[in-house]
Amino acid sequence: MQDRTITVNGFSKAYAMTGWRLGYAYGPEPVIRAMVKIQQHTATCVPPFIQKAAVVALAECEGFVEAMVREFRERKDLMVDGLKKLGMRLTEPHGAFYVFPDVSEVYAEPHNFAEFLLEKAAVSVTPGAAFGSGYEAHVRISYANSKENIEEALNRMERALHS
Repeated sequence: MQDRTITVNGFSKAYAMTGWRLGYAYGPEPVIRAMVKIQQHTATCVPPFIQKAAVVALAECEGFVEAMVREFRERKDLMVDGLKKLGMRLTEPHGAFYVFPDVSEVYAEPHNFAEFLLEKAAVSVTPGAAFGSGYEAHVRISYANSKENIEEALNRMERALHS
C-alpha cells in the first residue's frame, strides 16, 4: 500500500495551531513532485514564526496530541449531553469540533434560532441554512472552547429557552 498511499496533514488542528497554514504531504516521489509543481505557485513563504513553532511541535510535544484528543472528547461529551438535556436532537460528531443539532423541537422558528441565541443568551452559533437546503432547523456549534465556557454557554441557552 505504501506505493499507493498519499498522506496529507497539517499543523492547524493536529497541534492546535489554528489559522497557521502549514502542512505536509507524504507519498510516492512522482506524485509528490507533481503536487509541488502545483503548490509552489499557489502558496509560498510560510512565516518563519510558524515554521519555528512547527519544529517545536514536532520535537517537544510528545503526548500533546493525545492529551488534546482527550480534552476535545471531554468537551464534545459535555456539549452533546448538555444539548440533549435541552431537548435537541443530534448525531454525535466523530471528527471536527462541531455539533449540528436540530433545534426544531425546542424553538418554534428554528431558522431564527441562531439570532435568538445571540440576542437573548449572547451565544454565537452558525445557522444551519449556511450548510445547504434542508438544514434550516439546525445550527452548528463549536466546542473548541474551555469546558467552563461551554458550561456557561449551555446555561445561558437554557435560561434563554425558558424565558
